[in-house]
Amino acid sequence: MNEFSHRTFKLWAYTVSHSFLILRSPMLFEDLDGYSSETDYNIDIEFTAVEYLDVPYKFTSLKICELLGDVIPLRLQFYSLKLGFKTFQLQTDEGCYYIVAGSYRIGKNRWVSESRINNPSLEYDEILGTSG
Repeated sequence: MNEFSHRTFKLWAYTVSHSFLILRSPMLFEDLDGYSSETDYNIDIEFTAVEYLDVPYKFTSLKICELLGDVIPLRLQFYSLKLGFKTFQLQTDEGCYYIVAGSYRIGKNRWVSESRINNPSLEYDEILGTSG
C-alpha cells in the first residue's frame, strides 16, 4: 500500500489512445500557503493499460492498494478474472474509488507543466512505488 496523507491530487491527464492515466499532486511554490519541503515537488501516479476509471477530478489524502479475490467489487471482477487486469482501490478523504489497469508507478518530480503523457522520455527524480 502507498499512502500520501497530506497531499491533494488531481486527475492530471489521460490519453485514450494509450490507455494511460496520470494523477498528480502538484508541487507548491514558496509564495503559496502550505509550502514546505514536503510539498516542493510533484507526485505523479501513472496507470498503464487503464480499462476502468472511477475517480473524481480532485481529492485529498490517498491510500492506494491492489485488491485481490473476493474483496474486488462484484461489478469489477470481470476485469481481473476474465481479462487479467489488476483492481486498485483509492481511499481518499472524499470516498473510495477504483481504477482497473495493468499497473501503476509513482514518481517524484519538479516538472512545472510537463508530464510523461506529452513527453514520455522524461525521467522521474525518484520512484516512490510500483504495483509489483
